[in-house]
Amino acid sequence: MAINAYLGKPLAEYRYEDLMKLSRKQLMDLFRQLDAPAMSEMHGEYRAALLDVGPAINSFLAWLYLYFTWGTWQHKAFEPMGEQNGHGYNTFITTQKKLYENYFFASLMKLVSIVRSLFRLSSPQRLARIMLNKTSMVSSVFDGKPAFELSYRPYNTFLTNTMTDEVRKVNDRMYLGIGRLTVTLGKFNPMPFVLMGPPDPWVGPEIPYIEK
Repeated sequence: MAINAYLGKPLAEYRYEDLMKLSRKQLMDLFRQLDAPAMSEMHGEYRAALLDVGPAINSFLAWLYLYFTWGTWQHKAFEPMGEQNGHGYNTFITTQKKLYENYFFASLMKLVSIVRSLFRLSSPQRLARIMLNKTSMVSSVFDGKPAFELSYRPYNTFLTNTMTDEVRKVNDRMYLGIGRLTVTLGKFNPMPFVLMGPPDPWVGPEIPYIEK
């Protein structure tokens, strides 16, 4: 299959709108044809958005995870620490003064914030930097080729610690990611997303990186 088979144009011309037209199967086919970015290339805060994640239950889980519990998902950010390893975080727009990595406690605090909003006690919106991950260059679980991986296990608790992302480069402005959760069948239930540059500067998370 030619790498431009779906859209009839070279990868350099692909835009976010182009990836939005592709089904999950097409996105997975495209991912298998792409190359991994260098660790040093992934530096800063990249705008992030979901693509076709498949069944409706996946859309619900993605909404719950990325657009409800911590706030509204905005970026994935990365900082290289060498040629093979680095770390990162996600950003969310929230009205909560403090966010927590623990999913269940974060969900409880979200409910508290909803109650507070009913009484007009909400704080102003802010951009939170949380949901930490460790990055590395790995062999993809999908095809064995190199991929830029994000692992949430070192810094998070269940359910978040079952999440792993793989990223490959579409062009100089855009990257295709494939997320998976062990608790939702892992590589057999991929959830594609896109990262878009040029990135904003790396700021750092509001929770320190503490190895478990």
